Amino acid sequence: MAIQKGIEGQNELKKLIEKYPSSKAIKDCATVDYNELVNSFSSSLREIVEDPDSANYDAKVAGDGPQTCESDLVDEKIVNDPSISTLNNEMYFLSTIAFLATSHLNE
Repeated sequence: MAIQKGIEGQNELKKLIEKYPSSKAIKDCATVDYNELVNSFSSSLREIVEDPDSANYDAKVAGDGPQTCESDLVDEKIVNDPSISTLNNEMYFLSTIAFLATSHLNE
């Protein structure tokens, strides 16, 4: 679910690059930040059986991308779209849930 939602969010952010061509933050969100998010969730899922500690770590760092995206958008002050903040908050929340769930795998 988190991977799919991350991909969908990334696709929406990519559409915004055309709407805000001067925004480096949107470009970074759509490429760097959400690539990291999707890759971290995917890695966590792959590692869940053989390396639960790594799965846990990757679930946690998946939330770094949305936090960086949000911070960069606030600092840049070009784009003020609440739907992006909602997306970033939801993805961070999913990262936190995945982290908490995977933290119990070694018990």
